[in-house]
Amino acid sequence: MKRPRFPSHLLIVVFLWLGLSEMAEAGVKIYFMRHAEAGHNVVKEWKDKPKDQWPAYVGNPDMFTPKGEKQVVNAIAKLSQYHFDFIAVSPFWRTRHTVLPYLKETGVKAEVWPELAEFDRFSTNLTSKLTLPVPSADLFTGGGAVVLPDQERSSFMLRQGGRKHFKPGKEPLQAAADLNAVAEKTVELIRARFGGSDKAILLVGHGNSGRLLLHVLLKNSDAWKTEPTNTGIWMVEEQTDGRFKLRLFNDMPVNPQ
Repeated sequence: MKRPRFPSHLLIVVFLWLGLSEMAEAGVKIYFMRHAEAGHNVVKEWKDKPKDQWPAYVGNPDMFTPKGEKQVVNAIAKLSQYHFDFIAVSPFWRTRHTVLPYLKETGVKAEVWPELAEFDRFSTNLTSKLTLPVPSADLFTGGGAVVLPDQERSSFMLRQGGRKHFKPGKEPLQAAADLNAVAEKTVELIRARFGGSDKAILLVGHGNSGRLLLHVLLKNSDAWKTEPTNTGIWMVEEQTDGRFKLRLFNDMPVNPQ
């Protein structure tokens, strides 16, 4: 007995309907861009040369390399491909000044989130291997004040309740617990404001903060183990069950799992 055959045009309609249904049910999109290349990113490239031959930017996290300066310019066009309903940025100079030209170009104002700040590299690997202790009691209250230069207040604003840097513990396991709590708080902030909506938000941060945030968002995925490139963008999309799927990594589309 022959199986019934459906007209090809009907199959196309069905596939399109299924694709559009998935898109319609998708929730908030979280875009994350790592800052442009700064002087501290290239110290290894200059370590075999005498320091008196180093350019001024080498080792300086508050100064872009020539490559980084080009990345900042290119980031304007890259970000202009998207529409963002909200932008948050790490309080550090290199992150603010990566997105600052785009903000000036578009007239958009970003919010400073201390939870997106840089932290020590070692702690990212511990979170997936060990049982972590309770976060430090003064994690979100023990750090120094977030300072925003007056000349940048037209492009950035401090968040209510986010005017202090976080203060992770010094012992490696405690630091891992604290940093994991910082990433979880970032997700909580996003869910509280945008969860279940179809908004698109942009976070501008660092290689390590971007990796750890992916670890918390994607749970068992290994995507977080790869470091984002400078001004590289990843994006995750909220699903109807509250989970997130990776759709973009280092500017390249990712096939849904």
